[in-house]
Amino acid sequence: MRIEDILIIAPYPELEKDAIQLRGKTDIKFSVILGDSKRSYQQINPSTRVIISRGGTAKSLRGSLDLPVVDVPVTPADILRSISVVAKCGYKKIAIITPANILSNINHTLELSDQLQLIFATDMDGPIAETVKRLIQDEEVEAIIGDRVSTQTALQHQVHGHLLKSGEESLLMALETATNVLRAQTKERAKIKELQSILNVINDAVLTIDPNGIITVSNDSAKRIFDFSQEDIIGKSYSECITDSHLLKIFEEKKEERNFLHSLANGKKIVVNQMPIYVDSVFHGSVGIYQEISRIQNQELIIRKRLNDRGLFAKSTFENFVTTNSEMKKVVSEARLYAKSEGTVLIYGESGTGKELFAQSIHNASGRNKGSFVSVNCAALNENLLESELFGYVEGSFTGALKGGKPGLFELAHGGSLFLDEIGEISPQFQAKLLRVLQEKEVRRIGGDRVIPIDVRVICATNKSLYDLSQDGEFREDLYYRLCTLELDLIPLRYRKEDIIPLAISFLKSEMIREKRTLFWGNKDVLLPLVDHQWLGNARELQNAMHRLVICTPPDGRITQNHVLQLMELIKKRKRKTNKLEVEISNDFREMEAEIWRKLLNVCNGDKERLCQTYGISKTTLWRKLNLENKK
Repeated sequence: MRIEDILIIAPYPELEKDAIQLRGKTDIKFSVILGDSKRSYQQINPSTRVIISRGGTAKSLRGSLDLPVVDVPVTPADILRSISVVAKCGYKKIAIITPANILSNINHTLELSDQLQLIFATDMDGPIAETVKRLIQDEEVEAIIGDRVSTQTALQHQVHGHLLKSGEESLLMALETATNVLRAQTKERAKIKELQSILNVINDAVLTIDPNGIITVSNDSAKRIFDFSQEDIIGKSYSECITDSHLLKIFEEKKEERNFLHSLANGKKIVVNQMPIYVDSVFHGSVGIYQEISRIQNQELIIRKRLNDRGLFAKSTFENFVTTNSEMKKVVSEARLYAKSEGTVLIYGESGTGKELFAQSIHNASGRNKGSFVSVNCAALNENLLESELFGYVEGSFTGALKGGKPGLFELAHGGSLFLDEIGEISPQFQAKLLRVLQEKEVRRIGGDRVIPIDVRVICATNKSLYDLSQDGEFREDLYYRLCTLELDLIPLRYRKEDIIPLAISFLKSEMIREKRTLFWGNKDVLLPLVDHQWLGNARELQNAMHRLVICTPPDGRITQNHVLQLMELIKKRKRKTNKLEVEISNDFREMEAEIWRKLLNVCNGDKERLCQTYGISKTTLWRKLNLENKK
């Protein structure tokens, strides 16, 4: 608290003297001046926040200043002391006259004895000077006790006047009240500052208008959207600051307006939300919130980019598909139809046929397209890791668990879609856990006891027949029927030869951008050698071949049919090296399969990554295939 925060304006010298002496007896800081209401204005420090005064001076200051004015009270002890002093002087008929802010309206007469009569009066019946004159003339009072005005008037009429003084305890009471006022002011200013900070942080313009059309609250966004000058518009008329006729009409009609699209004269497009304030059916003003559409769009782009950065964004749409095959077009049409539903989709297809592209396109064409798209390859993770990824975990649930835990992919996909690739590779134990989540629509993190509701559409993909696996007991039949609500069967590239060249051209263009090369070819017949190949790796194999063609095309940038023939010969030569394997026939199919994978690994010179890429499998799947013999 600063010394200039509280100012005592003493109407008489004795009060000034008492206040100065009180400085040494209290920790409350304050300044003191002597003066009446007229002479004091020029002496008030601009930093002063509370004024203390008494009687008529306090009353006059309160009516003239915006600052809070605290009255120095008159205690019963102060009144009794004054009466005692005047009575000892021999006066028998005494009037006590003060402004109403010193004594309440207690106009009455009190006869204490034959020797002493007290008359109490205030300024409620008129000016104090006139009240003093009336009492002197009509009541024949012998002495006046009161404030400075009362005593001066009494002396002018040759009547004894005694100044009613406030004691030290009264000053202390006033100082404590002023301190409480300062604390309340500080809290109020902090709340206002907090509210203004909140208003200035948000991007929406906010205006609050009182019933008379005066702006009482505004923020920085309002200045930006409406092109207000930097001058504060608070306290100004709404119609003076807002010249748009439609916005003025909304306020004047005193009706609610929500999500109304409107164009301002400055070219900005906004969303208008205007809410009138009614209390007991009486209009108390209006609150307007105005959102700039360009900002909303920018925020959406930022959010989408962040989702994309986290891998929770689906890039592909049905418009990205390249096909002229009638059967494949039917599959795309089916997928578009499935996108409109909430049913689980099961996508069958060989490796490289575009199962995830279909999943992303279904998500983007669905009502969940504003939500996250989360994908996971079930074969790429072992059972424990897959469980922690899908369901999440709490802190300390296992060694290496992140501090604070981690939400699972089901939680991240809430409101969106979850794509489970290679669903046929999950273990029977995990199948049971997945089935429960799909049935109950809730998850519980590993190590946790809280159940978390989820709203997720599941899309699955596999290159195996889940029905056959369920019949063989390798896949839960109840889970299969839960997943196969809607099925798509993607056609391998070798069965739609007419799509090979259009796809190859599409891949050429994307790989040229990727490699920053500009290539050209005479016509699509240059690519005819591609049609005769089987493309067992489907579109993925074709894309890899086009990537190689872009890299190996000579510096002149011209692709010829000879270049394509050379590419195909290289592919076939590579396949010839590894197109024959000899495996000893065994009664145990698992042993034979493990032997095939070991020989394929030898063909790749032990390069597991190359083997996985060639056959479109994960390292986890390869590890399982190589260890089939040990599971007998």
